Amino acid sequence: MSPMVFYTSITLIVGTMMRPILIYGTWKGWIYEITEPMAIIKLIEKCYLARHEENLVEEEEAYRMLQEIVRSPELLKAICGSSLKGITSPELDKMSPEDIDKLDRLRKLEAKGFDVEQL
Repeated sequence: MSPMVFYTSITLIVGTMMRPILIYGTWKGWIYEITEPMAIIKLIEKCYLARHEENLVEEEEAYRMLQEIVRSPELLKAICGSSLKGITSPELDKMSPEDIDKLDRLRKLEAKGFDVEQL
């Protein structure tokens, strides 16, 4: 047995063991970090069910939609929502300055310990 064969076999064995660990962790991290992942999860389920039913046209369509969403961050953020909270939230962009001031006052009261849920 030459050293080249020995090191090649070690590399293949370690690579075979590490690949599933890294692939599963990447998928899990991506889904957990999305703000509202249910739309993506339902699309993955649609792709899986279409494959199970052997409906190749629907499976291809669902897969291409999923591929398009994953490849464009703007579309992913539009579907799943923003993770920004507080003053940098994109939801505040459409509000009037008076409403933003009201929310800021409520946030300050909540920070002081007041129950502002009913307000």
